[in-house]
Amino acid sequence: MVKIGKREISKDFFIFIIISILLGVVSAVESTSLANRLYEDLDFTVMQRSMLETPRELPGLLSVVIIGMLNGLGDIRIAAVANIIGGVGLLCFGMTPNVFSLVLLFLVFYSTGQHLYIPLSHTIGMSFAKGGSFGERLGQVQSITSISVIATSGVLFVLYKFFNASYAVVFTMAGVAMIGAGALFFMIGKNSKKIVSEKRFVFRKEFKMYYVLSVINGARKQITITFVPWLLIDIYDRPVTYITAMFFIVCILNVFFKPWYGRLIDRRGESYALQFEAVIMFLACIGFAFAKVTLPFYVALAAASVCYIGDKLMEQASGMARATLAKKISNQEAEVARTLTMGQSMDHAVSMCIPLLAGAAWYAGGANGYMYVFIGALVISMVNFIIARKLKVHQPEKA
Repeated sequence: MVKIGKREISKDFFIFIIISILLGVVSAVESTSLANRLYEDLDFTVMQRSMLETPRELPGLLSVVIIGMLNGLGDIRIAAVANIIGGVGLLCFGMTPNVFSLVLLFLVFYSTGQHLYIPLSHTIGMSFAKGGSFGERLGQVQSITSISVIATSGVLFVLYKFFNASYAVVFTMAGVAMIGAGALFFMIGKNSKKIVSEKRFVFRKEFKMYYVLSVINGARKQITITFVPWLLIDIYDRPVTYITAMFFIVCILNVFFKPWYGRLIDRRGESYALQFEAVIMFLACIGFAFAKVTLPFYVALAAASVCYIGDKLMEQASGMARATLAKKISNQEAEVARTLTMGQSMDHAVSMCIPLLAGAAWYAGGANGYMYVFIGALVISMVNFIIARKLKVHQPEKA
C-alpha cells in the first residue's frame, strides 16, 4: 500500500496513476501541436489532412486482430508493449525531417501503440474500482490525467510563446513520456498480469447496442479530432498558442467535469449519459457550422471556441459510458478488453471513411465547405441521441 495524505491506495493503482500522468503529457502534445505541425511545417490542405487519417486510423481497425495475437501476454503486458511502440513512433516523429512518407510512417507507429492501449486503459482503470462504481473510478483517473495535461499545456504555451520551441523538441518530450509509461507497466504486481482472456476475439449478439454506439462514435470522433482543430486553424486563422490555450481551458474544466460525468453514469445510467453527450455535440455543431456566416468575426470566434470546449469535454467522457456499458454486459472480466477492442475496430471501419468523405465535401464546397462537414455531424448527433434513448442497461437511482 502507498499512503497519500490520509488515504492509502494499492501500489499497483499508484503506479497506474503515474502512468496516467505521463500519458497526460502525450495527450497534451498531440491535441495542441499535431494539426499545427502538419499545417505549418508540411503546408497540408484540408484534403491532405483528411487523407492522412485513413492510414493513421488503420491500426484502430486492426486492433482486434493485433490484441488477439498478443492475448497470451495479458492486458498489463500488452499495455506496456503498446505504449513503448507508440512512444518510439512519437520520438521518431519529433526528430524526422518534413518528409511526408516519414511523417506518415512514424504517425502510424504512434497510432498503433495508441489504439492498442485505448481499450486496455478503460479495463485496467475499472479493475481498481470498488463495488460497482466503475464510472466514478474512470472519472477519477481521467481527472488526474487532466491535471497532467493542464500542467503540460501550460509548459507548452510558455515554450511556444517565449522560447519559440520547435515541434521536434515537443514531440520528443512526448515520446519519452510514453515510453516511460510503457516501462512502468512492467512494475505492476503479478496478480494484475494474470488478466488474460480465454478467447482472443469476443463478438456476441448481446452486445449489438454497444457495437452500434461504437460505429456511431467512429463517425462522431473524426469530426472532433480532425475537423474541429482545422476549423480554428484554417477558417479562423488561429495559431498554435491559441489551440494550446483552448485545450488548457478544457483540461481545467475536465478536472471537475470527468468525475462528475463518471458519477452521472453510475447514478443515472449509460443511456442518460450518452443522450447528454449527443445534445452537447448537436449544439456544438450548430456553432461550428453557422457562427462565422451569421455573426461578426470575433463573436463567431468566441462561439466556435465555446463549442470547441463543449465538444472536447465530451470527447473522452462519452468513452467512459461505453466502457462501463461493456463492463456490465460482459460475461467475464477478462473479456471486457476484447469487447472494447472489437467495438474500437468497428468504429474505425467507419472513421477511416469519414475523413475522406468530409474532406471532399469541405474541399468541394469552397470557402464555406466546412459547413457541410458540421451539418453532417448534426445528423450523426441526432442518430446518436435516438440510439442512446433505446439503451436499457442501468436503471437510474432515485435521488
